[in-house]
Amino acid sequence: MSTRASTTPNYLDAFPPEWTANVVSMAMADPAARASASAAGRFGLGMVAALFGLFWGFFFYGLIDLLAFAQGEEFHAALVLSTGWGLLFLFLTAGPLLALSLRASAVSPSALAQVALVAAAVVAAAALSSSLVHMFVSAGLIATVVVLAVLARDRPWYVVRTWRWSTVPGALVVLAFAPCCAYAWTSARTTGGAQLTDDTWGLDHWPVQAALPLALLLICGLAAGHPSGWRLPTWSAGTAAAWFAVVCWLEPHLVASVSRPWAAITLLWALAFVAATTLSARERALV
Repeated sequence: MSTRASTTPNYLDAFPPEWTANVVSMAMADPAARASASAAGRFGLGMVAALFGLFWGFFFYGLIDLLAFAQGEEFHAALVLSTGWGLLFLFLTAGPLLALSLRASAVSPSALAQVALVAAAVVAAAALSSSLVHMFVSAGLIATVVVLAVLARDRPWYVVRTWRWSTVPGALVVLAFAPCCAYAWTSARTTGGAQLTDDTWGLDHWPVQAALPLALLLICGLAAGHPSGWRLPTWSAGTAAAWFAVVCWLEPHLVASVSRPWAAITLLWALAFVAATTLSARERALV
């Protein structure tokens, strides 16, 4: 049996061997270079997100104010106001930023959207409180989102692509709309009044207290649609609402607190929201 030489031309034979070797080595090195650049980009994004999280969660007194209950009797009267500040800037702002620094690909759109919603809540609360100085806080939050969005090559509104209405968690958000808005309005209109207040970085706590329920409402609305990374807003908002409820239950007579029945309702609502959002996500996955 005779063999026939292949008639398929090898165009690389037309070039000198050293040229061919360079082309092959460049083709092999290109994916490695892209992978290295991608890893460097993720590391840079993680570092910047961690620094932002450290600023909002610690240097902006998120953690410190949240732990006001352990700081002595002199801070007791404004405990609920300190708790509101801590929940907004530690749980709802620094939390997603630190999650972004650890798992950027999994939580990026939801984390950015959550911080953007906190900024929107602060803007609304500042307007209701007639406190323009709090607009600088929202500007800082927006700047945080912009910087991280550029580094992540992601946008907060990308969550809309995977957001889908879910009946039970959505109904719970609708149910919370009136109480959250009523608490926000009362807190906002207390700004500059005769009520006891507290300040951090020269900022009155009452507008931030007004921003807390608005931010919780918006973030829960985000989580209810199960966008990509939905667990982050679900758990951060649910935990923040539960923490607030427990503090109010223990201290119902402090300024900015709510009655024990309302504290119990808030706690039950937070637990129900987390459970409903998680269960409905599983049901959707099985469809």
